[in-house]
Amino acid sequence: MSYEMSPNIAIYVSDLDRAKEFYIKTLGFAEIPSSERWVELRSGPNNLFLMECNSETGPVHELFVEDLNRAEDKLLAQGCKVIRWRGKGQDCYVEDPFGVRFNVWEK
Repeated sequence: MSYEMSPNIAIYVSDLDRAKEFYIKTLGFAEIPSSERWVELRSGPNNLFLMECNSETGPVHELFVEDLNRAEDKLLAQGCKVIRWRGKGQDCYVEDPFGVRFNVWEK
């Protein structure tokens, strides 16, 4: 089972407009037009997804895997905990033993 880092990072923020302004004006990210419920920004090879939520959390990195079920079994066996697991093509969030959150995505 191999894992590959995705260029996608999600950040949950309580004030979407304020966060968008900060990342564009202060850090120089470019907005990618979207009709979704989030703001997509790009800087170099990285895509930053700002998502509005009542409670802010740290960044959620994304991992690409070839087999979602095998990845879940392996991650749980190594001390990760499931935050939300909706299945293939949807959010599958885990938190590693060090508090870092990942969205596990089957390619």
